[in-house]
Amino acid sequence: MRAGRAAGIAGAAGAILPDVPAIAGTAYYIGPSFLREGWSSMDSEKVVEAIYVSGPFGSTGVALHSAVPPLALLLLYVIFDLGRRDRRRILLWFLFGWLGHAVADFLTHADNARPLFWPLSDWTWASPVSYYDPLHYGKEFFLISHVLIFLMMAALLVRWIRSRNKNPTETSSKNP
Repeated sequence: MRAGRAAGIAGAAGAILPDVPAIAGTAYYIGPSFLREGWSSMDSEKVVEAIYVSGPFGSTGVALHSAVPPLALLLLYVIFDLGRRDRRRILLWFLFGWLGHAVADFLTHADNARPLFWPLSDWTWASPVSYYDPLHYGKEFFLISHVLIFLMMAALLVRWIRSRNKNPTETSSKNP
């Protein structure tokens, strides 16, 4: 199934969605204090707690990091045959991006896991791999993920260069 550019952008937007509350919370809690007083004004534990747990952005982040909402919406997508109306599959790829983020976080959060099946369950799993913590293979994860990103970018660049070389410039056929 070829998604197209719009569907790819929708998938990326869906993948970013779960982190929007943390980004907003960071701007809200850290931004003004940092601009006024710098890092010395920060009680980092309280700020992190407010951003990810106790503040208004924390509960929204828990809901968006759950696999339940995108799975429920995917189920409704199938039940109501929304593929008929979503011809470019933009909504479908948005939901896949969202679900992919939840699954990736589930697999790479060792000590700050969120409940994957919230609100159905508060169960969390501490992954043996962390995307940042060196005590849980964070350095190795960083290296591997960035090598893969580099390889994907190189492959896309090669593909782009080849596609440009396949489209010959139009030449005019002038017969004398």
